[in-house]
Amino acid sequence: MAPVTGSERPTGEEALRSLWGPPVSAWRPADQRVDADSVRTTGSLGDALLAKCRENPDHDGFFDRVEDETALSAWLADPIPPRLELLIWATNALAYTYRVKDRDVGRARYWTAVEMRLARAFPADYTPADSVMGYGRDKRIAVALMGMADNEELEGAIAHAHDLLLEAERRLDAEDALRERLSIAERPLVERLLSVTGDRRDLYGRLAGTARQLGDPGAAQRYWNLSHKGGAIDREEDVPIAGVEIDALIQRGRFHLSREEPDRALSYFQRAVDIANTETLAQGAAENAGYAYRAMADAHRSLGNARSALALLDRAARLIEGKVNAMRLAGIHMSRARVFRDRPDLGDALEQYLRSLEYCGVPAGPGDEDTWEAADGKLLRIAAADRAWPILREVADYLEQSRRPGEAERFLRLATTVVERVRYGAFDEKSRMAVQNDRADAYVSLARVQLRLAAASLEERSTLVDEAWRTVETLRARSFLDVLGDAELTVPREVPAQLVRSEAALLDRRRLLRALPARDSGFWPEFRAVEEELAATWNAMASTTPAAREYVNVRQARPTPHSAMSSMLAGQSAGQEPDASSSRAVVVNLLFLDDDRLAFLAVGGGDEHVRVAVARVDRKRLTRFVAANFGSASRVYELAVDLEDLFHHEMAGVVAPLADLCDPGDTVVICPTGPLHHVPLGAVRCGPDVLLARNPLAVTPSASLLHSRRLAARERARSAHAVFGDPTGDLPHARLEAEELGELWGVPAHFGTAATGDAVLEALGSAGTVHMAAHARFSAPDPLASGLVMADRVLSAREILRARAPALDLVTLSACETGVYHADASEDVMGLTRALLFAGAGSVLVSLWTVADSSTRRLMTGFYAELRRGTAKAEALRRAALAARAEDARFDQWAGFVLMGAWA
Repeated sequence: MAPVTGSERPTGEEALRSLWGPPVSAWRPADQRVDADSVRTTGSLGDALLAKCRENPDHDGFFDRVEDETALSAWLADPIPPRLELLIWATNALAYTYRVKDRDVGRARYWTAVEMRLARAFPADYTPADSVMGYGRDKRIAVALMGMADNEELEGAIAHAHDLLLEAERRLDAEDALRERLSIAERPLVERLLSVTGDRRDLYGRLAGTARQLGDPGAAQRYWNLSHKGGAIDREEDVPIAGVEIDALIQRGRFHLSREEPDRALSYFQRAVDIANTETLAQGAAENAGYAYRAMADAHRSLGNARSALALLDRAARLIEGKVNAMRLAGIHMSRARVFRDRPDLGDALEQYLRSLEYCGVPAGPGDEDTWEAADGKLLRIAAADRAWPILREVADYLEQSRRPGEAERFLRLATTVVERVRYGAFDEKSRMAVQNDRADAYVSLARVQLRLAAASLEERSTLVDEAWRTVETLRARSFLDVLGDAELTVPREVPAQLVRSEAALLDRRRLLRALPARDSGFWPEFRAVEEELAATWNAMASTTPAAREYVNVRQARPTPHSAMSSMLAGQSAGQEPDASSSRAVVVNLLFLDDDRLAFLAVGGGDEHVRVAVARVDRKRLTRFVAANFGSASRVYELAVDLEDLFHHEMAGVVAPLADLCDPGDTVVICPTGPLHHVPLGAVRCGPDVLLARNPLAVTPSASLLHSRRLAARERARSAHAVFGDPTGDLPHARLEAEELGELWGVPAHFGTAATGDAVLEALGSAGTVHMAAHARFSAPDPLASGLVMADRVLSAREILRARAPALDLVTLSACETGVYHADASEDVMGLTRALLFAGAGSVLVSLWTVADSSTRRLMTGFYAELRRGTAKAEALRRAALAARAEDARFDQWAGFVLMGAWA
């Protein structure tokens, strides 16, 4: 390539003109289709722009040679900064066009990588003063990093995108520091020419979004504040930053629109339109005007002016079609769809939703997942997972309300698949839980639609109910399965030793990578390589035997299907023989389908299909009742003494279906939902007596926890029992209880100052049974800060969660409200119980409220006596509770303890 001399150095205006010029062509998603004889697409605006770059004489053939790695490397070894200035703008535009307009993430990745190589090719001492455009080397690298983050977000890799944005922030800091040292006060030329604010505002807005998705609301708020620092409207030399000002006005208008103040909203929107119409800058004018007109259309729709809204949307579409990013056009179609939902006589809402969704898709290839059929019959796949999500939810909601459950089910499946992609891109447990909770409603909607379809179809009823079970388990079990998937598991003996060794080495590498305190630019390629190798190893394992396939399912955090659960409950899985001495077990998943219906999905040992019942239960009323009467001993006391009949009445609709789904004597393992996490269902009247008199009961966060726990590597306990009592010196009955158990088991009990947090952690890692009689503390704002009050400190759930308890069969928390916990949107329990189960405990016995010391001591004595006789845990608790009831019939004295986890 010929060198560029100083006299040939283009001005900023010339550089921009040579790159952009007039729009290449109008583009619509329908134009982008796979040719019959080629894998390349037609109608791609990115391809059209690339052709333009190749024709541009200022680029001197660079784009004809760029895919030749030898030629590119040789050129980058001796770069010419003025030439780099031109080329980096072009590659940035290509990456943006492929990503935003064509939704072709593969091509966007390629051109962003080229952009980054060009940015790094600038000399290390290249400053903003050396640049025609006013950008130094760090700013160029920051812009490329933000483009790379865009690509990762489109694929749902939120954690990777967040890391890239943080690195971009560091680069911008370095650029600003350099500008200050060089006393450069003037804004970069390109920002003055285009009347834009630079990248800080956009960067912080995006960091706020990724932080929110990763479950860090504090960081999200901090970045949001930074994005609005100094006010939303910035001005430089009396030149308005039009896009920023318009955006600020629209945001204010939307706020008033959300408060049902359309008149005030319209005043802001009209100001935004006025600014857009008077804006003289060519770049961005159409986008700003279209954005403002769409906002006005939304306000007119809220006022019932459907035709005015459509006219404004048509105007917005004419302004921006072919000129700006595809998501603006997607938004216009979404707004049209909402108008047509209100006024179906004016148009087809579904057609508009599908056209909107097309802007998040690209043509599907053989074997692609996340696919759907567009309005013109073409098969597309999701290419922008995070942006497709709200469209999928809205179209599914529309179809469900339109009584088209079959179509709604297809889009809800697609929505939950998108959730899984985004969730997979979240790096740690906190981030994955944030994604799951933020989008839990899609799983509830999918289960509801599946059960509705099952009720209407005799032929497919069983299959659809089985699918609903899987949907509910996917919602419930993910966080536990994630933890278990990285734990020490017992590999089936049939798996070849080479695969076992390969998996172990790869898991160790992944754990080391996840434990790194900081992640640099080389982290993610290495991490992805490990993930790909693990996937290949697991595929090879799964092909060996059914037992190996089950093992791989646990490793990959896949929920337990009903068939595997049924087999386990029958005692026939993993080559085990049925245990004739134990009662039949039935696991029941509870889920509120809406505010009026509670679903019960049951699987028993040997059941071929899931059995289902749906009851009319007023969720809001039930929630108010539980909040008013549970959570403290005093409330439960008043309920038991004065309002016991009301308690039975309010819970009758919950208990009756449970009884219908199991036989007397069956052990019923309940996966609660919503307010039912805090209710002692065994104390509710069922026929002539309470439910506990009819059936032993246990509780579990999910059925998959019970099934997958069997694969966890277990060790022989170094000690059979450990006992802790009265660490604070104010629980005399707890001390007596611990003394009696210590004598019964022949172990010294830890009292007072000896009952420390570290001693408990040591016991959890070495004993088979751990009994703790102590105060507990629950923290609603931070459930993992809940803990046991030991002699030296509060032993928090967060500390316990980090423990490893491979030999622990049973933990009894004979303390105040140790079973009080928070259940999030995914029905994931948060608190002491979750911490102990995740650490490795097979079962945890906890209390839902503070039970009197004397009653607790009596119940514990009976419970352990039954265990010594070989009675299963759930049955032992049942007998002990009923014996306590015989002495004091008030349910606050005998029904406060629940068994969580394994029942046998």
